[in-house]
Amino acid sequence: MNINNRGMISFCIILASLLYGSVLLGCNSSSEIPDSASDSKSTTIESAKTDSDSGVPDNPLADTKWQLVEFQSMDDTQGKTSPSDPSKYTMRLNEDGTVNMRINCNNANGKWTAEPGANPYSGRFEFGPLATTKALCPPPTMDEQISAQSQYIRSYLLKDGRLNLTLMADGGIYVWEPYTDTTFQTVPDKAIEAALLKASPDYTREIIDIGGGKTARYVYGRADLNGDGNKEVFAYLLGSIFCGTGGCNLMLFTETESDYILINDFPISRLPVIVSDERTLGWNNIIRLESGGGAPATYVTHTFDGKKYVERDRAKADEIPEGTPYLTGDLTFDKGIPLKPGK
Repeated sequence: MNINNRGMISFCIILASLLYGSVLLGCNSSSEIPDSASDSKSTTIESAKTDSDSGVPDNPLADTKWQLVEFQSMDDTQGKTSPSDPSKYTMRLNEDGTVNMRINCNNANGKWTAEPGANPYSGRFEFGPLATTKALCPPPTMDEQISAQSQYIRSYLLKDGRLNLTLMADGGIYVWEPYTDTTFQTVPDKAIEAALLKASPDYTREIIDIGGGKTARYVYGRADLNGDGNKEVFAYLLGSIFCGTGGCNLMLFTETESDYILINDFPISRLPVIVSDERTLGWNNIIRLESGGGAPATYVTHTFDGKKYVERDRAKADEIPEGTPYLTGDLTFDKGIPLKPGK
């Protein structure tokens, strides 16, 4: 991603100095995607390596993937804007200088260049023209804003595990955090299905027939919540018996040598579920989103009491809580795994 034409570099630097006095710096940190959620912030930025031939630090942004946290406007009347689901706003900065973005229901592809400064964790950054699909995404959405403003991004800053991309002329800052792929799983798991049926004794063939004969479905994801090396299982159920206007049932299981044991059955939950870095009694706190049914969208924080998770507090869904989202992705009923009912 180094720009090879040195004459053009000199011209751009001189022009930038004349126009702005100094190159705009600003924005958040990039990093390789860690293997586990717990390492996503601590391993974000590695020490810059040096090219033995040129003496120039390697670009720390190459081959990294990010998800959008917020847009910080310099206009106080606008303030901060956050996507309702950060996993729908992702960006991969490929080593070959190409960029692949998902912006809600649209995709954007193009080129990117970065010129690290004396400190490799900040410098100039630009996107080339982006080829963007034109689907009409349901509101609220930030796809049109990002597509229109990407051409005006001029600098980057890696700080506190985040990547900040700053618009020219103090137009605002796009804040990104490392993206960890924690999408829902759709490979059938008989042991998980047995645990779901055990936890749902009312889910029977008779109930299905009364409800129109449509079998429920499920998706799941794994996360080590207590640091013991064994991953707990989030299972999200789909279907009229498990869902209402505010969401669907979310169950949490822990694995034993022979089966899965239910820890919690959270009702009316929406995805993704967020696993916080904060812990209580050795277990990560869990944050769920509840919305629908005429009630305002609310983030509900749960802490572990030694046996199960209990509700600690509620907050309006004005900002997305910090943590790693699980069961991310575009979930529809048809993508779920069919769950055959008990007798």
